[in-house]
Amino acid sequence: MVEPSATESKAPANTASVSELRTACDTGLREFLKARGYEEMHTHTDVKLVLGYLGVLFCAIDFAYSWKYPFSQTKWFSYISVSVYAVTSVLALAYSYAVQRDTFFVGYNKAKGHIVSAGSRAKQSDPTYQLTLTTRPIRGRQDPPVFNSKPVELKQPFASWFYDNGELDSDRFNADIEVAITTLLTKKDQ
Repeated sequence: MVEPSATESKAPANTASVSELRTACDTGLREFLKARGYEEMHTHTDVKLVLGYLGVLFCAIDFAYSWKYPFSQTKWFSYISVSVYAVTSVLALAYSYAVQRDTFFVGYNKAKGHIVSAGSRAKQSDPTYQLTLTTRPIRGRQDPPVFNSKPVELKQPFASWFYDNGELDSDRFNADIEVAITTLLTKKDQ
């Protein structure tokens, strides 16, 4: 392993924790894409927030209604509000598992006319970072420069990007990500 540079000032990750290493790589990729002009879209977060707020709104209305009237008159609405809260929570969970999955970044670049999605996985028993990148054109654009690509996968052991003390080697990480992004944007569906 190489010694870390003196210019890097980020908090080191615990090299024994695959979860921390994955989070550090996800954060590094997010910073890399933002530096390349991608603006993050928060659609997944917005959907889950709307579902959560809807459930809480019903519970708040139930609380206000129960505060004014006795429980015997409001219990039917309590049943409804608890049911709505449970359904919206299950829908948010289902959305996370079925739609969002491992995706941690969705960003668009208006100048280039496409959206890039990034998802990552890492098993506790296998310290390998598995990154999946996909792209698609921005909806409504007349001349999309990039067509729906097949996903590009990058599998790399964490040890190749981290120093012994847990600091991310940004230069090596960014070089590997640059190659993956370039491959993604030039690879067309066959």
